Amino acid sequence: MFALNQLGLSTQVPMNVVYLTDGAARTVKVGNRFIKFKKTTPKNLSAKGEISSLVIQGLRTLGKDKILPQEIEQILLLLKKEKQENIINDMKLAPEWIRQIFNKALNKNKSRV
Repeated sequence: MFALNQLGLSTQVPMNVVYLTDGAARTVKVGNRFIKFKKTTPKNLSAKGEISSLVIQGLRTLGKDKILPQEIEQILLLLKKEKQENIINDMKLAPEWIRQIFNKALNKNKSRV
């Protein structure tokens, strides 16, 4: 949910933050809030781009069948700010349906040059 909020695809602000880690899963209480460390594969931590990694995590949370055309357009606008080499690297780590969105972003960037 944090990734969706950061991308402007959700107005929901998560009360508890979740970080992906290759270490042990655990929850830490800080004041009235909790920080959750969720174990994941190293592949999910290999993304280089700040925006593209948020896109991958946000879209995974949203789900393939739940994404709207206007949300894809928002993502394409955001990916214009990402370095192309980061998009190329990170799309290898994404599921096929997210790779297709990354390809659209790369093609839009090429047509503007």
